[in-house]
Amino acid sequence: MKNIFLLAFLISSMSTAQNRDHSIDVLVNEMCTNFKENKNLTDSTRIKILNEKFIWPTLKNQSEDNASEIGNQIYFRLQKNCQEFREYLYRVDPPKDDNWIRLDAKPSIEITDKQIETFKKTSKFYYYEYAGEITKVQTDNKYWTETFSDGTFSKLNYNWITTNSFELIFVESNNKTRKNFSKKGDRYNYQVISKEDNYYWVLVEIPNQSELLKFKLFTED
Repeated sequence: MKNIFLLAFLISSMSTAQNRDHSIDVLVNEMCTNFKENKNLTDSTRIKILNEKFIWPTLKNQSEDNASEIGNQIYFRLQKNCQEFREYLYRVDPPKDDNWIRLDAKPSIEITDKQIETFKKTSKFYYYEYAGEITKVQTDNKYWTETFSDGTFSKLNYNWITTNSFELIFVESNNKTRKNFSKKGDRYNYQVISKEDNYYWVLVEIPNQSELLKFKLFTED
């Protein structure tokens, strides 16, 4: 009987989490539409409208812990799903180095078959986060596991889909940014573009979005 109650509790908890995820996605879509419609206003006014019309009414009746958690989900989902909001963030906090570069079009592929084979045999990489922190990557035949500077991690399924492109499918994370940015099953497409001295240029695409980014993926010595 105890196990039956536990199962019922777990099913209820999963349903509640799924409903909240859906509600947040709906809210984020409305916020993105509002942000686009107000493109002729100043950025500070656009953000003020988002806070007053969407965020504060959503959080006002929540406990402090719930408000913090839901607020993080809204922010990172908006960052992921709303290109106009990402462009705003890019304006107010541009990159301080060339480890991440936004592109207007897909670059030519210069990587050779031999270099790709070396890439596939390499299991330890690292890259710089947008703010400059180092994230370490461990790969095997199934998973791409990232360890962040604060000791948290993310795990993604790692599947090659063409000679030079692979797909990562989000599995789980205890990192505040990643667990709010992605949901289980979210897919991300990558292409290895070229090889430099101690790093690869890798193109990243989020399905159903037009934005293109490339970043440096370094190999560990």
